[in-house]
Amino acid sequence: MGVEILILTVYFICVIYVLYQMALSVEDKLEDQVAIVLQGEALQDAVNAQLQQQNLYQATAETQTVNGISAFAITFFNAEERVGAVALQVMPQGKRPLQPAVKTLSVNVVNTLPDQQVFIEWDRSALSIHGGYAQRVIRQVPGSTTDLLPSQAPTVVNPGLQTSVNITGESLLSRPDNQMTLEVGPALVNLSQIPNMPAPARQYTLQLVLWVRSTLHPNAPALQIILPFNFQIEVLPDHVALPVLSWLLNFNPMALLPRGR
Repeated sequence: MGVEILILTVYFICVIYVLYQMALSVEDKLEDQVAIVLQGEALQDAVNAQLQQQNLYQATAETQTVNGISAFAITFFNAEERVGAVALQVMPQGKRPLQPAVKTLSVNVVNTLPDQQVFIEWDRSALSIHGGYAQRVIRQVPGSTTDLLPSQAPTVVNPGLQTSVNITGESLLSRPDNQMTLEVGPALVNLSQIPNMPAPARQYTLQLVLWVRSTLHPNAPALQIILPFNFQIEVLPDHVALPVLSWLLNFNPMALLPRGR
């Protein structure tokens, strides 16, 4: 009888251990454990300083945040009357689980100006991950192979239009054996490593070079702005998404072992 109880005890311990490991895996995929936060105040201060130095347009920069998601805009005026804006948003942002990793950044641009084109110079933009060296920004074009030899054409957003571009870093590109083109690596930012990193390394920066040029006066000086999108990755307090996971994660399988008398 004692042997049967011991066998059943070991069996239940094995089953619960498997469920415990499954709970850990599900927790990593379901629970929001980090938050990607744009340093919006620093961004708008840097851009406003550049606008004042160039003094080409009456314009002001502002960052607005709703539910942890930030959007940035440069609003243009004519004699105190608003004429349009250039709005940008870099994703992802907000709360996220540790998996999957961030593979690309999405740059969304909206141009509501009446007669100005917006250009984004990818070859003059830069990307830094975890405070490392600055690297070239690579725009991903659907249906085309990635190659670093030719210069990248700038993205043009005409008046009243918008666009969305996925980008990655040059360091993620590799050339497989016997292939002429480059392939993009699996992760730009590996979120699963963030909790174990020191706080200063939990960040990445995208510096975009943006031009605003008049279509009515093509020979007039163009506005050139460097947009420093600095993101901080915050580690959220431990919180289990589902009650059953909480029970499994707090359960101690060793408590089922028979105690010696």
